[in-house]
Amino acid sequence: MTTSLGAACALIVLLAAGADPAPAFQTEVKHYYELLQNVCQTGVTEQIKTAYEDARVAVEKAQYGGGRDNNFWGLKTPGKAWLECVQSPGNIR
Repeated sequence: MTTSLGAACALIVLLAAGADPAPAFQTEVKHYYELLQNVCQTGVTEQIKTAYEDARVAVEKAQYGGGRDNNFWGLKTPGKAWLECVQSPGNIR
């Protein structure tokens, strides 16, 4: 019984060590996009800029999406988010 429990624990450790690093950045990205919800009203704040940098670094550290030079890079810059917002009628409340 102890041997099988030890083997199960060892398997979990091995799986965790080889796990995809992508989920590691999801917290930072989620926080950034939550702050962007009000970018039309607040403009680009220092808090949004900081959250963008944190998310950008986390995504690049995880080597997810090929980096900023890739077509699949998913983070929108704060300035671009604000510009899209103010250019879209109905988004400014």
